Amino acid sequence: MNRNESARFPRSAPAPPSRRTIRIGLIGVGTVGTGTIRVLVEHRRELERRLGCRLELKKICSRSIHRKDISWIGQPVETTADWKQVVRDPEVDIVVELVGEPKTALAIARAALDAHKHLVTANKQLVAEHGLELVEHAAAARVSLGIEACVAGGMPILHAIREGLSGEHFRAVYGILNGTTNYILTEMEQRCCSFREALREAQAAGYAEPDPTMDVEGYDARYKIAILAMISFGQAVEVGEIPVEGITRISQIDFAYAHQLRRTIRLIATARRSSGGRLEAFVRPMMIPADGPFAGIHGATNGVLLVGNKGGNTLITGRGAGGEPTGVAVLSDVVEIAREMVRSQASLARRPDRRRPQAGTSVLGYAHWHRAKLAPSGESVIRTYLRLVVRDRPGILARVSGIFARHHINIDSVLQEPNHPKRRLPFVMTLEPGREKHVAQAVAEIARLPFLAEPPLTMPLAELP
Repeated sequence: MNRNESARFPRSAPAPPSRRTIRIGLIGVGTVGTGTIRVLVEHRRELERRLGCRLELKKICSRSIHRKDISWIGQPVETTADWKQVVRDPEVDIVVELVGEPKTALAIARAALDAHKHLVTANKQLVAEHGLELVEHAAAARVSLGIEACVAGGMPILHAIREGLSGEHFRAVYGILNGTTNYILTEMEQRCCSFREALREAQAAGYAEPDPTMDVEGYDARYKIAILAMISFGQAVEVGEIPVEGITRISQIDFAYAHQLRRTIRLIATARRSSGGRLEAFVRPMMIPADGPFAGIHGATNGVLLVGNKGGNTLITGRGAGGEPTGVAVLSDVVEIAREMVRSQASLARRPDRRRPQAGTSVLGYAHWHRAKLAPSGESVIRTYLRLVVRDRPGILARVSGIFARHHINIDSVLQEPNHPKRRLPFVMTLEPGREKHVAQAVAEIARLPFLAEPPLTMPLAELP
């Protein structure tokens, strides 16, 4: 390196002076709140190098703050049990809302935006049910809204759709969006254990709540696919209109049959364009090819498959749960908002006569919206896996086959694992492609047959792109 090059590229350049301090008020010190604070404390120097300004945790709020040991933060920080004190603090620039209770989260969000505070939230139900309202409210208040942590924890899926793939016209989005259910299903498959055993292990490992209903019944994934549909298609979906089916009826025997079919089982959340400008959206367990993109996603990992019109398929995987991975996503929003604040400050310094610049309002990816029209349920043509558990007697196959024949549904194959008791004998039929509502009608009729030991179980034999 010559002398001129040394002058242009000094070995050690002094850090630029901090332009300002941006102060954060954090509400909710549970798993995600604690993880966010830890990431902020441990990554502070790196974050400030990225920003060129200082980030300060000004105030934290928890209803049980008096019982929490926060000495590990290692710096003075104000505490309160009243979230309104965070929102009203004139020195707080960004409110980070990390409470679990939906009504409280909505009250905090509205109050923060009314107070012209930038807002970051990780509450998927809040965004799925009130996303458009919050976007419009933030635009009117000329502040920013961050929601990256709402869908897949530390995976930057919303940023990828909104920014990196904004030139794409998406045809579909498929997701493994719940780490609890994916952990349970992969444990059942790999260790040949029951659903209840895998659930207990998930709870012991901290992947499942004491009451796992939101996860195992698919409701958590339903909120997330509603958000992904909004940001992928520019259509607001009513969460309650999305059909949902959980994994509680999946048995280890279903994995045995899946392997015979060279498949595995995952809980898949789906949103895709249908005919006539409609959307099809649902959450349900599916039998997917063992060599497909989702089959290798194990444990508490999440994955999202984006199907584009021009760019093809994009698969993004990563840790979708946990305090610190989600904290990374929360702080990514904080950094993005802080950058906008620094730019706005510089712009005002150059042009003091200008009114305050409007913050970015495309957090959901579109400037113009319409309400989604969902395709009627049951119109899709699918191949079907049907598992029956019967009290064995002569004529069972004839009765079941006769019902399918009356509904004009063709049987593709019949499978039966050996060494099961006659009083609870499982066997499987795979059905050729047929309209889902016709299959459902036939299965409802089969469910009334007197020899069934439990209700039938159906899953689509899905061929994901």
